[in-house]
Amino acid sequence: MDLKAIVFDIDGTICDYNGLLSLEAVHSIRWLKKLGYHVLLASGRGPWDTYYLGVFLGCSKVAVCENGGILMTSPTDMKIFGDKTRCLEAYDLLCKHFDVQIKPVSARLTEVILLRTFDVNEAQRILDDAQIPVTIGDSKFALHLTKKGINKSVGLVEALSFLGVKPSQTAVIGDSETDLPMFEMCAYSAAVANASEVVKSKASYVCREEIGNGSVEAVSHIMRKFGK
Repeated sequence: MDLKAIVFDIDGTICDYNGLLSLEAVHSIRWLKKLGYHVLLASGRGPWDTYYLGVFLGCSKVAVCENGGILMTSPTDMKIFGDKTRCLEAYDLLCKHFDVQIKPVSARLTEVILLRTFDVNEAQRILDDAQIPVTIGDSKFALHLTKKGINKSVGLVEALSFLGVKPSQTAVIGDSETDLPMFEMCAYSAAVANASEVVKSKASYVCREEIGNGSVEAVSHIMRKFGK
């Protein structure tokens, strides 16, 4: 594998679920950049949150946001792939069946973000029966109502193309099921120890350590295996 890029999820991977950033993971990101690799963030967070965190960390100035619904390449340039209209329709329907609560987060352009207060499988069945083309994704940080067909791989394909990198030259580090499309798309993947069993079963490598320390472990493993 001719490694060119490493992609990090944010919550549960380089931050804990309360948003506390791991300084050890930050050090690994800076180290990768000094070695000449592209480093990207791919998150369910909003575009400005994700993009500017990447800027502060020293990442490549391209960010996959809102679970692939948005690609941001500068403070004023973004591509929007998602559609919030159907997500709002899904939200209205779910409110009739569950105690649905909006999670207080920064503004979203393509998703509706909910607290993890109801059964996802039952809710997805209700949406499917109503033929509303929306997927409920669980990032472990929140539940995300996203237009069907939109996931992190959609935005990542565009991000890698922007950088001139192929998926076969890319490794991904993540923790939740929203990261699985990237695991499937890219040449190598690592799941931190706090990842679900489903995510671990799909990863090329499973870390012993959680969150930030797990990200450091994943970087060390990837560089031992593929670094130059």
